[in-house]
Amino acid sequence: MSEASWSSFLSEEEHDKNEEVRDWLGKLKEAVYDADDVIDEYQTDNVQRQVLVYRSLIKKVCNFCSLSNPILFRFQLGQKLKKIRENMDEIAEDRSKFHFTVQSGRDGKAVPLKREQTGSVVSSEVIGREVDKEAIIKLLLSSNEKENVTIIPIVGMGGLGKTTLAQLVFNDDRVASHFGYRKIWMCVSDDFHVRQISQRIAEKLDHRKYGHLDFDLLQIILKQQMSTSKYLLVLDDVWNEDRVKWFRLKDLLMNGARGSKVLVTTRGRMIASMMATDTRYVYNLSGLPYDKCLDLFLSWTFDRIQDRPQNLVAIGKDIVRKCGGLPLAARTLGCFLYRKGEDEWLLVKNSEIWELAQKEDDVLPVLRLTYDQMPQYLKPCFAFCSLFPKDHSIDKETLIHMWMAQGFLQSSDGSPIEKIGHRYVNELLSMSLLEDEHKYPDDEARHCKMHDLIHDLARLVAGTECSIITAHPKIPSKKVRHVSVFGSGLPENSSSKVKDSISEFLCNAKKLRTLYYHLLVEQNKTVINLLANLKYLRILILTESEFDGLPSSIGTLLHLRYLDLSKNYHIRRLPHSICKLQNLQKLKLYSCKQLEELPKGTWKIATLRHLEITSKQEFLPNKGIECLTSLRSLSIHNCYRLSTLVRGMQHLTALQKLCLIDCPNLTSLEFSLNSLISLESLEIRNCSGLDLSGQLKKKEEDSLEGRWRLPSLLNIVGLNYKKEQIEDEEKKEEGHQGLQKLRSLTFVQLPKLIELPNELKYAASSLQYLSISYCDRLSSLPDWLPRCMALKRLEIERCPILPSPPGSQNDELKELIPKPRNKE
Repeated sequence: MSEASWSSFLSEEEHDKNEEVRDWLGKLKEAVYDADDVIDEYQTDNVQRQVLVYRSLIKKVCNFCSLSNPILFRFQLGQKLKKIRENMDEIAEDRSKFHFTVQSGRDGKAVPLKREQTGSVVSSEVIGREVDKEAIIKLLLSSNEKENVTIIPIVGMGGLGKTTLAQLVFNDDRVASHFGYRKIWMCVSDDFHVRQISQRIAEKLDHRKYGHLDFDLLQIILKQQMSTSKYLLVLDDVWNEDRVKWFRLKDLLMNGARGSKVLVTTRGRMIASMMATDTRYVYNLSGLPYDKCLDLFLSWTFDRIQDRPQNLVAIGKDIVRKCGGLPLAARTLGCFLYRKGEDEWLLVKNSEIWELAQKEDDVLPVLRLTYDQMPQYLKPCFAFCSLFPKDHSIDKETLIHMWMAQGFLQSSDGSPIEKIGHRYVNELLSMSLLEDEHKYPDDEARHCKMHDLIHDLARLVAGTECSIITAHPKIPSKKVRHVSVFGSGLPENSSSKVKDSISEFLCNAKKLRTLYYHLLVEQNKTVINLLANLKYLRILILTESEFDGLPSSIGTLLHLRYLDLSKNYHIRRLPHSICKLQNLQKLKLYSCKQLEELPKGTWKIATLRHLEITSKQEFLPNKGIECLTSLRSLSIHNCYRLSTLVRGMQHLTALQKLCLIDCPNLTSLEFSLNSLISLESLEIRNCSGLDLSGQLKKKEEDSLEGRWRLPSLLNIVGLNYKKEQIEDEEKKEEGHQGLQKLRSLTFVQLPKLIELPNELKYAASSLQYLSISYCDRLSSLPDWLPRCMALKRLEIERCPILPSPPGSQNDELKELIPKPRNKE
């Protein structure tokens, strides 16, 4: 069979019809995974041999990888391939029993991108909830003579918009005026731990950390905080039915000052009645009226009213009648049918899935329609998102790098693989399967979330391939490929039996590709000892642990692409065997404050694309760094001994993003920034010893070429510059390559910065964002700044001797934000 034929059977549209089909598809997937592992093993061996030859040619000792006998290796590989082929032939023979039809046509078709969406709820964009909103606000602003604290549950089935309604109320000006700054929003979901919820409330009330306190003292502090003045607490998406846990939390919450309110969203009527202080305050949310549901559907399906063909509107009316007043179903299907033809509208209207939805009174089968019809390339990416807990804030770059490590991203036109990943994220956002999340009101949405019902869908379609161990531990199947363990979701006082079961599972999960271990301090040591069993791992995340080193067996994980050891505050060294990982694409060592240094060979892993480090090194190695020809981003955080960046960095010609943060002893950059010809982002924060302006001027005087030639610099975080009307100057500077793609530049807490280097004017054609803050000696802005025609956002904050920015000639400048210059 051809590869296209095999992949077509993985569409899973027949997956739910009967047990026999599910078993057959499971065998097929296992065979495809096994074949992929063998192919990867072959490619890895080739890479290692190429590296060995290269090292020997340049007369460098190379003892970092000990390769097997090539004849024996290829014989063993051939035997594996033969076995896989025989297995696939057997699977192919069974195909005829099911009378499958090969479907194609959607695999390569990109999803049309819907107009830009905002992460926060905008009242004018929410349809049909005006009456509900006013009713909830009336309850929040009313007084309760019996109780100081009133608990108001909003109850209804999934997909009705309970969270959206609570957000509308939470952000209303009247509510803000009534409760002031004492408003707290908290997503709960399955993770209902009294201690953790109490700690999060206390920390949000006075912006301090209380993780080190015992629970008795924490309760005293929380009671004092709540009694001072009224508060509004939203507990979103509560699933807990444990009365003992709820009453423990309720005892704390009821200590609030008179007028305090707790707003709860939940699907469970039993939960609502249990949590409410009075049944009069239980608010039962109903579905949208048909006309409002239709308005919502059409608003997501067409950009303008005049763009609505009557034949599609007629079909849409029938679809909306089947949505049962559920906003989530109407919105998701509306996004899916955006810019689709009549045939696809009829396919949705006539789908058998509606009968299943009506029988089960469940929106999930309706949402399944969007998955069944999405392009094949998006399906594994979407299913992989089930690895994160509900309500988890997902960093988009992290998600893209994880997809990349699993081989989900394919570039057919030569585009950078990360760019393909961003396109996939945008397509899922456009389909409302992901939602933008803004950490702060004005920031770019670098994180996203999943609606809990969409998360249910992702878990459904992922099946046994992905498993997450959280509040209700269920040991995954041995065939699972991706596992995450989030310690914050495990039961309080988890029994050793559960931990032993996890260890036993890892001993047998030899085909695991992803292991995401988070916040299980005492358990991570056990995991480390089991690494040698997991030889097919592509992703290994072990964060916030107490181990002081890794075993040399880490070097046996030859398939590893993504290694994250961030926030391991006790780790002192990494084994030299880590340099064997010649497939490694991302190495994240953020906030490993006790790490003495990276193994020297780390700088010679040619496949590295993203590197984040914290260490005690005074110097980065000058030799070997030239091997990092694929490096796209380099982030150096909290390296308090680092004094200089070496000249060898000029060889990082693929580097697009450079971050230097909290390096107080860094005094100089011993390389020419103009040599980083692909640089898109430069962020320098809290480097108090760095005399950047003086250094750059000196380097310009010393250079015949001009030191600030950064042709692809797009995202220098901190200094963002405008497109400059300098056609004459460009002619004079013919051949100059610098800063032509610079979009964003940020300088924060650079006390030695006196002026911006004039060389930055060569980025004027592309700079969009400029942010300068806490630069006490910065005395002037360059006279070319007003001519930056691309500048959209300018932020100047806490620069006490800096005069007002010069007037801009850019009519399209959207935000000019000179913030208070006085020191706090």
